[in-house]
Amino acid sequence: MNIETILAEKKKAIVQKWTDQVLDSYGSPEFFKKQKDRFANPIGATISDGLRDLYAILLAGKDLGEAAGPLENIIKIRAVQEFKPSQAVSFVYLLKKIVRAEFAKEKTRGEMLEGLSELDARIDKVALMAFDFYMDCRERLHQIRVNEVLSGRSALTDGTKCVSAMLKQEIESADNSKINRLT
Repeated sequence: MNIETILAEKKKAIVQKWTDQVLDSYGSPEFFKKQKDRFANPIGATISDGLRDLYAILLAGKDLGEAAGPLENIIKIRAVQEFKPSQAVSFVYLLKKIVRAEFAKEKTRGEMLEGLSELDARIDKVALMAFDFYMDCRERLHQIRVNEVLSGRSALTDGTKCVSAMLKQEIESADNSKINRLT
């Protein structure tokens, strides 16, 4: 029995363990795991679908470019949260641990070692892609914040006044103090 056959047979169990471990990295993992409604739980649904798609791509030996879509969807979620870069992309490496745990149960490991090293290399490439997506997302977020500050729109959301409003208030205060001194 080769590695692809074993991984295909254990697909459901492996993907479920992978999904559970990724969702455990969130503040209330039980909600994400139990709520199956896509609209009530978009994070859980996106992660679950994305990991299932990533596993299928890795298992089938497809071009890793096909992993970009599901991987980017997961990374977009993780990039806006309070994860360090290493935490945000570490979910990819969890698959290695899960696969090894499944292979520990198998008796014929010798012939699978070569296939396992190939799978590891593919997982490493996907992890590097995840890091690139993470950095792109963080860069876009930073640029959005800079643009908001420059345009003054951030004053509408963070409770501070834009620069022109502060200057206007300062001028009015100066005018009022001059009037008060004259009277």
